[in-house]
Amino acid sequence: MVLEIVDTVTIDRSLCYTISSRLNSNPALNFIFSLNDTISVFTTVNELLPVSYEKRTHEGKYTEYQKLHFFHDSLFVRVNDSVKMAITEPVRDLLSFWYCLRRMSLIEDDTIKLAIFDGKQQHTIECIVGKIEVVKTPLGKFSAIRVTPKTKGKGVFGSGGSMDIWYTDDNNRFPVQIRTKLKFGTVTFKIAGVNH
Repeated sequence: MVLEIVDTVTIDRSLCYTISSRLNSNPALNFIFSLNDTISVFTTVNELLPVSYEKRTHEGKYTEYQKLHFFHDSLFVRVNDSVKMAITEPVRDLLSFWYCLRRMSLIEDDTIKLAIFDGKQQHTIECIVGKIEVVKTPLGKFSAIRVTPKTKGKGVFGSGGSMDIWYTDDNNRFPVQIRTKLKFGTVTFKIAGVNH
């Protein structure tokens, strides 16, 4: 898994980050289960609000493509260049909200509420801030604070889905470990390198 801020570009007179995520299975294990997911999102530099989002999912025999354009001032999201979905407030997407959390004060036992758009609907997720833990990774041990996003019912992180993110307990807030439940099981990612 590779997470990166690729570049900055200007979209509709707003300076935006280009953020990408690439998730691939080990080719030697593709006979068991193949995984090739990519996400690309443009977010405003100041508020980290998404402007556009594109996701390609290939998990085993399952494939999906989704493209979103966000119109926060007009309170709607255009899905796949056709369907127009209303939102009640500015929303995050499933990638840039990780970066949004890095900018926030993470206080033990606190709950941070964020509006997320996924699929074709808006969700409210509650990011539960846990305790500071020591996380072992290929880069060494880190003091990290655990954040668990949750939704009620069958939302993004509701029934059947889950995620935990461990951010370093310092100004960098690097995501040193991510544990998520996918369609085929649970996967844990540990940080293996950081490029500046």
